[in-house]
Amino acid sequence: MNKIPVGPTIRFAYAFTFGEIGTVIGLVWIPLVISAVAEFLVERVLSAGEPAEGATGGLSPGFGYLALYSVLAVLLSAMVATAIARQAMGVRQGPALAHVSLGRTELHVFGGIAGLYLLCFIFAMGVTLAVMVVGGLASLVAPSKAAGETIGAAAGSFAALIGLGAILYAMLRLSFLFVPSVIGGGGFGLTKSWEMTKGNFWRIVAIGAATALPASLVLFAINLAILGPEYFASLAAMVQDQAHLAKYAAEQSRMTSAKLPLLLGVSLVLAPINYGLLFAPAAFAYRALSGKIVLPE
Repeated sequence: MNKIPVGPTIRFAYAFTFGEIGTVIGLVWIPLVISAVAEFLVERVLSAGEPAEGATGGLSPGFGYLALYSVLAVLLSAMVATAIARQAMGVRQGPALAHVSLGRTELHVFGGIAGLYLLCFIFAMGVTLAVMVVGGLASLVAPSKAAGETIGAAAGSFAALIGLGAILYAMLRLSFLFVPSVIGGGGFGLTKSWEMTKGNFWRIVAIGAATALPASLVLFAINLAILGPEYFASLAAMVQDQAHLAKYAAEQSRMTSAKLPLLLGVSLVLAPINYGLLFAPAAFAYRALSGKIVLPE
């Protein structure tokens, strides 16, 4: 089989996540609590070290803590992803009250996630450069300065759209099966994921739209409701007043900081569902593509 079965994958994701929700909670709660506590502490350090209004230059005093937290967050995410994928693949069986594991597999997944972030950054820089070059060249061949600005902006926007589409395509194919590929012994997970997802891009999009996306939208809507209308007003003002982006970003940061305990609490409650629907589909799809699941014709 070289095609991911969309319907069975979606059904499995929901059946696994909600049918084994107690086990999923047991597998993930320790890493998630550690991550939430670390995020809260780092945010408090960053808030205490914010420069005075109008100050420029230099790094925030809490930058080092933020960097350390970022590494810790990726490592804990690797632990969660590995635990859920193992359970969904049948590599690990039975219930779990608590689970912590940091072995070779988790470190490989950690390296893969870090590699994805690095690749995304490199791709984004490449797209930015391409947009600048395309926009500049388009404006040079225009008959007038005004036309050049219009044509350059349009060409740059088109190049940006193409570039973002390419990044999305690459990231989905590289990431979708990389965790189960590492667990299944498929070598470097990102490479194996790219190979196995050939011809399956739109199937992956459909699966994600039916599983991970709804849960993410629910969390997003709850967070916006917690932040309140003032946060929306600040966002609207930012769009209308591009000259004072830093001011509005600081306002939004203060509003988020004030509601952070509640935001983290909601995230912790919904995290088992979100992570289950995120990683279970890939586990099932990997087993289907590798022939470890026999599907009806």
